[in-house]
Amino acid sequence: MENKANIMHKKLLFLGLVLLALAGCATSTRYVPYTGQWFAPKDELFTENVYPESQALGAGNPYYVIGKVSIEGFASNGVNPAGLAAQAKEIARKRGADAIINARTEVFHYYGDELLRFKGELIVYSPAR
Repeated sequence: MENKANIMHKKLLFLGLVLLALAGCATSTRYVPYTGQWFAPKDELFTENVYPESQALGAGNPYYVIGKVSIEGFASNGVNPAGLAAQAKEIARKRGADAIINARTEVFHYYGDELLRFKGELIVYSPAR
């Protein structure tokens, strides 16, 4: 009898791990590079700034756009705007971007659920002259 309980416990543990793994894959990510240049990833402590569409960067900070990122997922899977922005920052850091501009989160309604989509463009500041 003890063996059956042990086997059942292992099956439940395995099922829980599978569900946890699936929950980690609740979003889909897409990055489109605009240039063939490679930029070294930023340090893990580097803070990526995110600027919404409504906030224009001043001429005092010249930059160029290196690509665009799009991340989406359903609210029923625990996806929220803050989580999407955090994933976008991580992608920007790994791609060597200095910031994300034109950022926005769109919400689409699907059969009682919400699809959230974060979009933004990755930039690198131009070197000082």
